[in-house]
Amino acid sequence: MANITFENVTKRYGEVTAVSNLNLEVLDKEFLVLLGPSGCGKTTTMRMIAGLETITEGTLRIGGVEVNNVLPKYRNVAMVFQNYALYPHMTVAENIGYPLRVRKVPKEERRKIIEQAARTVELGELLERYPRQLSGGQRQRVALARAIIRRPTVFLMDEPLSNLDAKLRIQMRAELKHLQRELATTTVYVTHDQIEAMTLADRVAVMDQGVIKQLGPPKTIYGDPDNIFVAGFIGSPGMNLTRGELRDGTFAGEGFTVPGVGGGNRRAAVLGVRPEDLRIVGTGEGHLRAPLYSVELTGESTLLTVRTQDVFVIIRTDKDFAGNVDDEIEVAVNLDKAYLFDAETGERIRG
Repeated sequence: MANITFENVTKRYGEVTAVSNLNLEVLDKEFLVLLGPSGCGKTTTMRMIAGLETITEGTLRIGGVEVNNVLPKYRNVAMVFQNYALYPHMTVAENIGYPLRVRKVPKEERRKIIEQAARTVELGELLERYPRQLSGGQRQRVALARAIIRRPTVFLMDEPLSNLDAKLRIQMRAELKHLQRELATTTVYVTHDQIEAMTLADRVAVMDQGVIKQLGPPKTIYGDPDNIFVAGFIGSPGMNLTRGELRDGTFAGEGFTVPGVGGGNRRAAVLGVRPEDLRIVGTGEGHLRAPLYSVELTGESTLLTVRTQDVFVIIRTDKDFAGNVDDEIEVAVNLDKAYLFDAETGERIRG
């Protein structure tokens, strides 16, 4: 078993709290993604698993064993970094086999393990090349192969795809997902890219200011956010969030009047609607009427932005949409996919 358990873990740097009272269990063989903006505590959390950061308070267990005071080299974890961390003077084979060389594995046995790891990441023909002769994706595969041969109980990945171009990133995402399933190794992956999180994770932990704001499968995180932070951070583009008030179940905000979204009255509320849950309708049929501020064709769809006073609202519509800036459109909200949040606490208003 290679589950990872945080029990009331806090990490402080002097007066600054990087991670606050973290309680989290990463399940055996799970692919968990720590997602959040810069400075949210996700990398610190991962580095505590690796033993590269000491724990100020609380207990960390790997496989049921407390590791607070266990040195990194005895934790049997492997890290893959953003910058690949390859030795430029070594060939691909030498880079992959370096951990085995340190452990004094016999040369012939080492060669067989290196070749097997290289085949796993499709590098079999490149073993005699040097890092400078490889593409970014190939270098990242070398780093993965080097991690694989250690046979770790836990993989830790710190934004490993952020240096790749967009097309290669998509390809490597698929390869990472397949590789993790094949190796069945508990994996903790750190990123600020919510598309990576959604596509790779079994579960996503969305972090902000050292606290997990929501933990769950990607579909739940996207479709059932617990708070304004998660609603706005997840999605590309993010959820439309409009401040207003709730009067007898009708939300009234800047430009929006939406009946039937909730119950009761609330003086400070926020309406959240994803771009794909807004549709263009005929005059008198919508909840918002405003001129087009911009029209952006993305290929598979068109993103429309309307502006009402100081609020921008984005609508995802058909790729064949025909319209021009300053044209007035009317927009309706899919009431089944409209979310209400408390404007003061940021928490979801349910029921």
